[in-house]
Amino acid sequence: MSFKDFLSFEKFLSGNILKFLYWLGLVIIVMFVLASMSGSISTMSYNGALGLLQLVVALVAGALGVLLWRVICEMYLVFLSMNDRLKEIRDKLPG
Repeated sequence: MSFKDFLSFEKFLSGNILKFLYWLGLVIIVMFVLASMSGSISTMSYNGALGLLQLVVALVAGALGVLLWRVICEMYLVFLSMNDRLKEIRDKLPG
């Protein structure tokens, strides 16, 4: 990508930034799940059933969090790709 492309807004940076944010979000979700699992293990020392419940909830919430984050990022990518497809249609039109 040249500086001219950067200034003309013909090519978007958003796709690359979104991919970076996707991976950053995954890392943050995994960190929260690991912290929740650690807390549930410490809870097991005085209440085993509650700690086990917290562990299961942390794993389920982590899986749902990853799934939801993926859907959100894909929605943004769809919106960004719509512009590219409209440009292709415009370029194929006569005149």
